[in-house]
Amino acid sequence: MIRWAVGLVAALCLSSCHRQAKPESQPQLIAEQSSQGTSTDGSEEPSPPKPGLTRPATSEERATIEKLARAAESVRQLRFKSRITIEIEDEIAIASSLHDQIEEEEIERARLLYGALGLIDPEADLHALFAGVLGEQVIGYYDPKAARLVIRDDVMHGLLGTLGPAEIQEARLVLVHELVHALQDQRLGLGESYDRERTADADNAFRAVVEGDATLAMLANALRGQGIPLSAATRGIQEMGNYLDVNAFVRGEKLDEAPAILRVTLVAPYLRGLQFIAAVHSIGGWPSVNRAHRRPPTTTEQILHPEKFAAAERGELFEVSEIHAIGAAGYERIAEDTLGELELSVYLGQDLPAETNEAAAAGWAGDHLAVYRRADETAVIWWTTWDSEADAVEAYRAARRVTPKNPSSMVVRQGRAVLIVRDLPPRIRRPVRKAFTTFARSISGQHPPGEGARDQAY
Repeated sequence: MIRWAVGLVAALCLSSCHRQAKPESQPQLIAEQSSQGTSTDGSEEPSPPKPGLTRPATSEERATIEKLARAAESVRQLRFKSRITIEIEDEIAIASSLHDQIEEEEIERARLLYGALGLIDPEADLHALFAGVLGEQVIGYYDPKAARLVIRDDVMHGLLGTLGPAEIQEARLVLVHELVHALQDQRLGLGESYDRERTADADNAFRAVVEGDATLAMLANALRGQGIPLSAATRGIQEMGNYLDVNAFVRGEKLDEAPAILRVTLVAPYLRGLQFIAAVHSIGGWPSVNRAHRRPPTTTEQILHPEKFAAAERGELFEVSEIHAIGAAGYERIAEDTLGELELSVYLGQDLPAETNEAAAAGWAGDHLAVYRRADETAVIWWTTWDSEADAVEAYRAARRVTPKNPSSMVVRQGRAVLIVRDLPPRIRRPVRKAFTTFARSISGQHPPGEGARDQAY
């Protein structure tokens, strides 16, 4: 398996880009105009001026991307329905675009949830942090809202000959990845899917499908250049996560310095998503992947354990009940969410060098977290359920190690349910524990979601 991991990284950087023979009567895929912006219905929408350089692609640049678009179509077994707009931007313009795409609502949500859990500094400039981490990773991206492909200017110059052979191949592979996103948009409704409301857990799962699909297609293109069929590689891809450090895939000064909750949720859609999509592909090829877009996994548990997606095992749904004593003490519930197995692994792994505890999180069945505020005080009540009492015991022990040891915090287990409380005055602990006990007893006779689940075809 270690040999496979090394081969995979080599494929990313060194494999030749496959060139599909040009069929007759093939429509042009790359739109002529750029800086005006084009909506999906073809109408022009003037864009306000922004910092940096944004310019149309030259005819030579369009021809280069056209070849990569053919390769993306061939390897992904989908065809473009209409032209996509291509724009060339410098680093300043790309940074500005990314900055504009980060929604303040999401920044505030991250500040509330992850700040209350001690996973980020709530006083930090999270907008700048997110933009910085994303900006140093981007050489190009596809924007489904504007149906446009953006390529960094120095990368585009490099594709035309200023980069070395290995760097050119790497840039080609990344752009095939982004062109697959354009195919997802036109053929699988990517733009519409992005607008749906989801929990944090479901959103991480959705992004894993999107990025895992594009990453597998990118690798398939690289392997094809070496004469290796994708079917011969999918098993190795599924298993590589046990042997390969995620830092081998994504590195950067700002990313390395970012909190673990940001790094893990940024990298997981690519690496864990790749493993998940490889498992789906191994069952029924690209048609199975297309079906996973139309009926996506609902939890990161299904991403991390594809067999649970195949068995249609859903997360256990519940909410933290209203507790009168909390409101009477002046607290208001200001946020709530389901974080899921992936993000729970980060919380439970704060005391470990890897900064995740996948073993302790692996028995996840469901969770619901509520954040409360009183003046400048913030508190958390987090109910979690587990597949078995043994899983709950393991999670309980991990949670006790990382939850602050003070009178305002506690971790309680009852049956297969675990309660995590942070920063709540001790006098309110009793009614909170009583409400949790009632909840834990209510599920004690219920089978966890995985029991009795029926198999489904990918």
